[in-house]
Amino acid sequence: MATRVAGQVGVVGSSIPTLSAVAAWNVRADSGVSAQANSITLLVTSGATQSIGGLVDGAINAFPSPVRLSTQWSVTSLITTVDLIGYFAAPASALTNGSTNLGSSLLEGRMTTGRVPTFTPFTQGPVGGQGVAGGTLHLFRQLIISPFNGVGQRTDQLDLQLNLQGQPVLPPGTYQGTLTLRATVY
Repeated sequence: MATRVAGQVGVVGSSIPTLSAVAAWNVRADSGVSAQANSITLLVTSGATQSIGGLVDGAINAFPSPVRLSTQWSVTSLITTVDLIGYFAAPASALTNGSTNLGSSLLEGRMTTGRVPTFTPFTQGPVGGQGVAGGTLHLFRQLIISPFNGVGQRTDQLDLQLNLQGQPVLPPGTYQGTLTLRATVY
């Protein structure tokens, strides 16, 4: 039986992701509004289904399509920032087939328009109190100076891969997990 990793991308608050039968890696977008923001919205515009069929043991396995994101804000504070992070709630079992766990250190993200232009594992700590120790990746920080870009948006592409280099052979199965994306104004 082949090893398979699959998943879906959804937007919390706008739609509830529907998992397929092979199901499994769900990427949630979560807009964390603070008192300094009139509004902040994070949308997944494409790349809603992520699936790797037949993983290659001991190699880097890229997800076939990027996750495209649109972040929009309206901020009244004179100077502030918008941050985007991705995190796994349980870093030791970011992906699991029920009996075998793959840690978040094996999952890597790259956002060439952000803070991680090269593939980097999800092993960072929380940013501004958001995320999980050892399971977070800080994707971008956008400086906001209200008279100039207090109302704005940006589009980004998040590339994902599963790095199995140096890892033992995985048991066959479907590995599932959830990656949460969160945009926050500080």
